[in-house]
Amino acid sequence: MKALSSLTASDIQNIKLLSFDADGVTVEQGTKVLERDGVLTVTTKQITKELLAKINRLKKHFHINFSSGRSLLYLNKMFGPALWDKASIQGENGLFTLIDGKVVQADRITLEELEKTEAIKSEIHKLAETDKNITGFEPKQFELSVHCHKEDPGIEDIVRRIDTKGEFYVYWVAGESYDIFLKRFSKGAGLKFLAKHLKIDISETLAVGNDPNDVPMLEVAGISITTNPKKIPADYQTEKEMALGGDEVADKLLELTK
Repeated sequence: MKALSSLTASDIQNIKLLSFDADGVTVEQGTKVLERDGVLTVTTKQITKELLAKINRLKKHFHINFSSGRSLLYLNKMFGPALWDKASIQGENGLFTLIDGKVVQADRITLEELEKTEAIKSEIHKLAETDKNITGFEPKQFELSVHCHKEDPGIEDIVRRIDTKGEFYVYWVAGESYDIFLKRFSKGAGLKFLAKHLKIDISETLAVGNDPNDVPMLEVAGISITTNPKKIPADYQTEKEMALGGDEVADKLLELTK
C-alpha cells in the first residue's frame, strides 16, 4: 500500500465517481440499536458541517456516493444535506441507490432467496430470546443487521446451517453488528451498478473504506483507499490521526483539484 500523500493529480485525472463508506469514514463510528419488549431504539450519527462543506466542493469535480450497510431511511438522515446534485446514497450494501429523487434497486430477489433470508432471521430471533449478547435487529428492507455486544458464534452457525449453498455473507462490522445477506449484493456490485447507471467506467471510480463489507467495493474501484490499513488493504492508506479518515481523503482530493 502507498501513503495517501503520494497520490498525485495525474493519478486521479480520469476519476469521475467517489464512493465513501459511512461509519468511521464519513460519520462518527457507532449506531446503537436496542430492541426490547416490542420497542426499538436506534441512535445514528450525521455528517459534520465541515466534511459536508468539503464534499460540496468536491462535487464540482466528481459525482459523490455514500455506500453503507445501513438502510436508506437512516442514511438519508446522515447524508441528506449532500443530496441531490451530483450525489447519491447506497443502502443495504449496494442493494438500493437513492439518486435523482428516486430509489433504484440493483436487482430483484427471488422467492427462494427471500424465504431463506426469513428463515435465518427467524432462527436468530429465537436465539435472541436466550442470548443476551444480541441487542436487536436494525430496521432494513431485505438485508439482516443483527446488533450484538460482541461477535456471536451462534449467529454464524445459524447462517451456515440454513445457507447450505454458500449464497450468503456474514460480516462482523464496526465491532457492533453482523451484516447478513446474499453475496451477489455487495458494495462492489453496488458500485458497478452505479457506475453503469451514470455511464462511467468502473476504472473511473475511487472508493474509500475501513471495514470487511467495504472490501468488495475497494477491489473493483479504479483507485482504492483504506482508512484502516491494519485491517483492510487497498492501493492507498490514510496517514493522519484524524477523527474521520474521510476528512483526510477529502482534504487530499481538494488539494489535487485546485
